[in-house]
Amino acid sequence: MTSTTRRGFLALAAAAVAGAGVAGCSMIGGDGDSKASGPSRVSAPIDESRTLVAYFSVPETDDPNSMSEEEAGSTHVVDGKVLGNTQYVAQLIEARIGAEMFRIETAEGLPLEHGRLEDLALEMQEGDERPKLKALIPNLEDYDTVFIGYPIWWYDLPMPVYTFLEEHDFSGKNIVLFSTHGGNGLSGTVEKVTEKLPDSTVVSNAFSILRDDMDSAEGEVREWLDSLA
Repeated sequence: MTSTTRRGFLALAAAAVAGAGVAGCSMIGGDGDSKASGPSRVSAPIDESRTLVAYFSVPETDDPNSMSEEEAGSTHVVDGKVLGNTQYVAQLIEARIGAEMFRIETAEGLPLEHGRLEDLALEMQEGDERPKLKALIPNLEDYDTVFIGYPIWWYDLPMPVYTFLEEHDFSGKNIVLFSTHGGNGLSGTVEKVTEKLPDSTVVSNAFSILRDDMDSAEGEVREWLDSLA
């Protein structure tokens, strides 16, 4: 991306919602298939210094060797370092636009064993729980635009992301969503976030990528970001 594009790259949309249909597996651990959903409409460009990339990602291992199928599905290895799929997409966005980064983490550690994590995710969803977060964004007022990334867990946002949305005041902010999944697409999460943040502009042109396509993520993220300009 050219420096000109980086400085004024994001012309953000009014919130026309595109709700992706539910398809494929409901299990967690897959973080991404569909590309962006719908065009965004142009508003004022922003400075990357006032942009934040926040993401929730739970790689099921930090060992790049001898991964199980589930562990490999939840991760992407870069230069020998294991990243969660959503974490990797967040880093690609950060590198492309020069934004700040914030990792959404629960106060209590989550299990990394796939079956336990999957069961806990479903239990939290069925109980409509709001897990306590390790930290909140300390300087949200410094940002005009917030990218928010998450894996699809059981056809929905992970419950810690609901906590994140509800415990911050995103009024007047531009919200850009990105997601990774195991076959579910966006699963209607753009619509859910739009309903959750009525005083924000949630861009309909969200990004989503299948966990099996992570090797092509860099190019797909670049094309998506360019489509927002």
